[in-house]
Amino acid sequence: MRNERQERAGRTGARRTAARARSLGAAAAPKADNPPTPETLGHLDNVLGYVLRRAQVAVFNDFRRTFAGYDLRPTQYAVLSILAEHPGMRQGDVSAALGIKRTNFVAVLDELERRGLARRKAVAADRRSRALYLTPEGETLEAEVRRLQDDSEARLAALLPDGERDRLIDLLRQLTRSIGASADED
Repeated sequence: MRNERQERAGRTGARRTAARARSLGAAAAPKADNPPTPETLGHLDNVLGYVLRRAQVAVFNDFRRTFAGYDLRPTQYAVLSILAEHPGMRQGDVSAALGIKRTNFVAVLDELERRGLARRKAVAADRRSRALYLTPEGETLEAEVRRLQDDSEARLAALLPDGERDRLIDLLRQLTRSIGASADED
C-alpha cells in the first residue's frame, strides 16, 4: 500500500506534468479518423527490421495455434528438433546453433528435463560439458509435433507464390550470415 506521502507526491507529479504540457502549448491529440494499422504505418512499412518482426509475430501466432494443447514454445520445439536429429550434441553447441545465450538456454533445458522430454549427460572427455538427449517421451512428442510443424510450414508456404518460400529462406539466411548473428544476442 502506498502511504499518504507517496500519494501526495503522485498527485503533485501529475499536476506538474499537466502544467508543463499546457505551458508548452500541448493540446490534446485529436483522435485519428483512420488510425494506422500495422500494415499502413508509412515509413515503418519499408523498415526491414519492422517488417521482419511483424512476420515473426504472425508466424509465432500460427505456431501457438498449431501447437495448442502441447504447452510448447518455439524455442523448446527447436531444441527437441535439433536433439532428434543430433542426439548427444553438447549443450553449448545447441545454444550457439539457436542463437540463445547459455544462461537463458539453461532455463529451457531445465523445463524440458522437468517435463521428462530431455536429459543431460556428462561428457566423459570433459566433465564440465553436457551432452543432450531426448528421452523416449521426448522422441515421441518430437515426432508428433514435427508432423504438425510440417503441416504448418505447408500452410505458410501456400501463402507465397511458387518458389518464393525457398527464395525467402535463402535471403533471410544471407542476411543473418552477413549481420553475423551470434549467441550473444538478446
